Amino acid sequence: MALSTEQKVGLFFLATLILLAVMVELVEDWRPFEDQYRYVAHFDSSVGLKISDPVRIAGVDVGKVEAIQIEDHHVRVDFYVNRRDSIRQDTVARIRQTNMLGGIFLGLDFGSPASDVLPPGSVVQTAESANIDEFITNLDRNQERVLSPLADLIAESQQPLTDAINRLERIATKIDEGQGTLGKLVNNPSLYDEMTTTSAQLARILTRLGEGEGTFGRLLADPTLYDNLKRTMINLAALTDQINSKEGGRLVNEDDLYRDAKTTLHKVEKSVDGFRDAGPLSALGVVLGTLF
Repeated sequence: MALSTEQKVGLFFLATLILLAVMVELVEDWRPFEDQYRYVAHFDSSVGLKISDPVRIAGVDVGKVEAIQIEDHHVRVDFYVNRRDSIRQDTVARIRQTNMLGGIFLGLDFGSPASDVLPPGSVVQTAESANIDEFITNLDRNQERVLSPLADLIAESQQPLTDAINRLERIATKIDEGQGTLGKLVNNPSLYDEMTTTSAQLARILTRLGEGEGTFGRLLADPTLYDNLKRTMINLAALTDQINSKEGGRLVNEDDLYRDAKTTLHKVEKSVDGFRDAGPLSALGVVLGTLF
């Protein structure tokens, strides 16, 4: 059965696609116009690193990993870079991760500018980086170290904590049932009404005081009361000074006045005694006679 022209074109197009896919798969790393300078690095472990993983300097792709194999109890990693001066004598290679989910690459630092360029085919210095397995192991170890005493502390405090919770539950039950002072405060609505009424009354009283109503309101709002009180205090101070002075303090400082007042009081006492024994007119005469 002869193929039509359309079928031949379709088969040719399909064969071309298959050939292109095979070429892309086989010659993925084939770059005929790119310089490749190969080096070797030795690691104790290369967990996660695979062939064709990128080689990066400061996060920039400069090459790829070509081979990974075991050599003399170490892992040998063959890689290339596309610049002759990318690796120097003191450059250090590390296996790094882009994130916690994966993304492994071979990382190189710049090295010092004063150091010589490392010839291709040389062995690059390496430094071991913590991989995800070591990280998880250390995390488990630290978790056990931290959580173990915490678990013991929780176990020791379980019974006291349970007792405290039970006591709080009993207290809350009593409060909810209206027992005790706090229970009455919480459950008695009349107390709230009384407090609301008292607050309203207090607010009205304060409003009246602020407006100057009543005696206390006038004391607070009338400035003349303050001025009068101030003048009274000044006069009282002046009167005190006069009493303490020589001329104005005769009543306080002279003994004759004290004796005369004492004698007069004694006569008044006798008059009162005579007033009790005599009639009204006789008593009046006794008083007048005593005084004069």
